Amino acid sequence: MAIRTKIAAAMAVLLIVAVAVIGFVTVRVVSDKLTGQVDEQLRKATNEDNLSMWMNTVDVLGGADGAGGPEGPRLVSQYALLLFDSDGQVVAEQQAGTADDPDPLPDISSAPQTGLYFNVASTDGTMTYRVYAQSFAQRATGDIYTFVVATPLTEVQASISTLTRTVLITGVAVAIIGILAAWIITRRGLRVVDHMVADAETVATGHLGHRITVADPRTEMGRLSLALNRMVSRLTDAITQRDRQHERLRQFVADAGHELRTPLTAIGGYVQLYQNGAAAQGEKLDRAMDRIGSENARLAKLVDDLMVLSRLDEEVGGDRELVELAQLAQDAVDDAEVADPTHPVGLLAAEPVTVVANEGQLRQVLVNLLTNARVHTPAGTAIDVSVKAEDGWAVMRVADHGPGIPAEHRQKVFDRFYRADPSRSRATGGSGLGLSIVSSIVAAHGGLIRLDSAEGEGTAIEVRLPVARLE
Repeated sequence: MAIRTKIAAAMAVLLIVAVAVIGFVTVRVVSDKLTGQVDEQLRKATNEDNLSMWMNTVDVLGGADGAGGPEGPRLVSQYALLLFDSDGQVVAEQQAGTADDPDPLPDISSAPQTGLYFNVASTDGTMTYRVYAQSFAQRATGDIYTFVVATPLTEVQASISTLTRTVLITGVAVAIIGILAAWIITRRGLRVVDHMVADAETVATGHLGHRITVADPRTEMGRLSLALNRMVSRLTDAITQRDRQHERLRQFVADAGHELRTPLTAIGGYVQLYQNGAAAQGEKLDRAMDRIGSENARLAKLVDDLMVLSRLDEEVGGDRELVELAQLAQDAVDDAEVADPTHPVGLLAAEPVTVVANEGQLRQVLVNLLTNARVHTPAGTAIDVSVKAEDGWAVMRVADHGPGIPAEHRQKVFDRFYRADPSRSRATGGSGLGLSIVSSIVAAHGGLIRLDSAEGEGTAIEVRLPVARLE
C-alpha cells in the first residue's frame, strides 16, 4: 500500500471517529438538556397549589359541584394526571392532549415511588411519557395521596430524532469532504517525494551529476532533499576520488614497470654480451661492468624511492622528534656543495626554527629539492636556501636561477614519474619520483608545499611545516 493511501486512510479513520464522538456527545447533551427542561416543568407542576386545585374537582375528596370521579368529566391539558390513594389504587385521572384528540394515559397501575423522574410507555404503547410523582396530604382529612404528573416526550423525541439525522448527515458529509481533502493534501504534499524518487532513480542509473530537486528548506522534505544532495555529492566525490586513485595506481604500476624494465634491460644486455664472448677481458669488459653497476645502483635507488612512497601512502611517518631546521638545512647545503661544486648554494637562516618531525624524512626533502635544482639547471647556476618562522609556520625555501618550468608542466611536477624533460632526466639517473616524495612527506607532516616558477627567471619551491610549540 502506498504511503499516501496509508496516510489518507489513517486520517479518514480519525476523522470518522472524531465526527462520531462529536455527534454522539452533541445528541447526548441536547437530549439531557431537553429532558432536564421537561423535568423542571414537571417539578413546577407538582406544587401544592396545583395539586389542591385539581384535587378539589375530584368527588372522592369532596370537590366542587360538576366535578366527577374516575368516570366524570376530565380536564384536558399538556399533562396527564393520576391520583393514587394510600392503598395504591387510582382514584382520579386526567388525559393529556386536546379535547378532540386526547392522548392515551401512561401505563402506571400502582403508585410509583415519589421524588423520582422516570420514563414510561402509554397504555397503547404509541408514545413515551416523562413521569414525576409527589406525595400529598389532604388538609381536611389528613389522608395521604400520591399525585403523578406525566407529560408526553413526543416533541423531545422528535427533536432528538431530527438532531440525530442532522448529525449523521452532517457527519457523513464532513467525513467524505475530509477524506477527499486528506487525499488531495496528502497527494500534493507527497508530490515532492515522487520527484525525489524520480531524481534518485536518475542518480542510480549512473547520472552522478544529477541532483535531487530541492523543496522548501523550511519543511522536512526540504531538509531531506538537501541532506540527500549532500550525500550524493559526497558519494560522487568518493567515487571520483576512487576512480582517480585507480587511475593513478594503474599509471603508477605502468610507470614503475617501465622504469624498472629500463635498467633491467641494460643489465641483461651487458650480461648477454659477456655470455656471448663479445666483451673480452680488458677495457671493454670493465666498461660493461661499470654500466652494470651503474644500472644496478639506479635500480636500487628506484626501489628505495618506491618503498618510501609506499610507506608514506600507508601513513607510516616514522618516529617524530624536535628537529632544528636551520642546522638541518646547513648540513644539506654542505653536502650539496661537495656533491656538485659547479652549483654554488647559499643559505639564509637568521634564527633557529624548530618543528616536530621525522628528521630523516625532512633531510630527504632538502636533498631532493637541492638535487632537483642542480639537475635541472646549467652548471654555475646559483641556488638559494632559506629557513624562517612566519605566522606559526616554519618556512623552507629552495630557489634556483635557472630556466624555469614551462607553464604546462607546473601543475604536474609533483606527480609520480612525471618528467618535464624525460630524456634529460633519464640521462641523469632521475626517476621522476623526487618531488613526489617531497610532496608526500610534507603532507604526512601536516604541511603545505608551493611551486613558483617563471620561464627564464628560475624556480622556487616553498615548504611550510607547523612550528613546534615549546612550553
